[in-house]
Amino acid sequence: MPKRFRLLVALLLVASSAALPQGTPASWTDVMAAAAEWKATVAYDALTGTGHILRGGDLVRFKRDYPVYSVGSGLSLRATAVRDTGARLEISADAVTAITRWFAERDAERASRFSIAAILIDPGHGGKDSGAIGEFGTGKDRLRILEKDVVLAIGADVYARLQARWPDKRILLTRTGDTFPSLDARVDKANDVPLGVNEAIIYVSIHANASFNKAASGFEVWYLNPEYRRTVVDPKKAEGVDKNVLPILNAMLEEEYTTESVFLARSILGSMKKSVGDSSIDRGIREEEWFVVRNAKMPSVLVEVGFVTNEAEARLLSDQEHLRKLGDGIYTGVVDFVDYFEHRKGPPVP
Repeated sequence: MPKRFRLLVALLLVASSAALPQGTPASWTDVMAAAAEWKATVAYDALTGTGHILRGGDLVRFKRDYPVYSVGSGLSLRATAVRDTGARLEISADAVTAITRWFAERDAERASRFSIAAILIDPGHGGKDSGAIGEFGTGKDRLRILEKDVVLAIGADVYARLQARWPDKRILLTRTGDTFPSLDARVDKANDVPLGVNEAIIYVSIHANASFNKAASGFEVWYLNPEYRRTVVDPKKAEGVDKNVLPILNAMLEEEYTTESVFLARSILGSMKKSVGDSSIDRGIREEEWFVVRNAKMPSVLVEVGFVTNEAEARLLSDQEHLRKLGDGIYTGVVDFVDYFEHRKGPPVP
């Protein structure tokens, strides 16, 4: 029997016991206390008598004294779940049991899927390292722009938006101010994140470009050259695995990370192109052995948001609206990649 139908049958059996004949006593408890146990929030409109219980993305809808309540988007249970005593909002014990079982099923379903459990955003340079510098004009038209400031503004924006979208994921930022984490510290922060069996992490480094050719402009996304060989399997985490098998596992994981890095690069580049429009040139995705992408043991990319050595683009990079668009492109590209990864990777849940 498919999991969804097993769950439906179990919930209906539990819920049916809540539809008690008149005069039969039922056990009730404070809905806020039940929600606290579930680590959920409750919203209730006393005027309409409608409300919901929300835990992460799991939603239970109810109506005061109404003989039906629903869990998720497709399961309706025939029982009176909630009543308003005037002093407090109460939920029936049978509804608590049914909803608890449903939450547990949802947790088990999520645990069986592949997921991006962590995302690290790395604004390059900082502190004593200003990165690329652009200086143009004189007087009131003078502009001095530092790469470290541009990428921190974009990185902080992307970080905040990812946190708001996925409060249950670990969203990491290598620096929050004008500090200089070493390159080793940046990749170690990502490599040291503990992950479950079906969990993954991605690394997005953000930089601004420079060139002796003052006409050079545009944005691009880099990933590690597939020909570059590295060790991505940690022997300490592979205890009990035949040493002769480790090189094979390493090669398979290298190929997987490369494929996912290319997909992530394309996703970010495409979203940036849509976001900034014709204001900047799409320079495509490229291969290189940058320190962070070759040492991060995960899908990783390095985003170049524009050239601070091109006056027109430098002035764009000093405009908050343009920075917002660049951040929006990176954010949307990451979201699209995560959604694809989590819904397409691995066998489907029955």
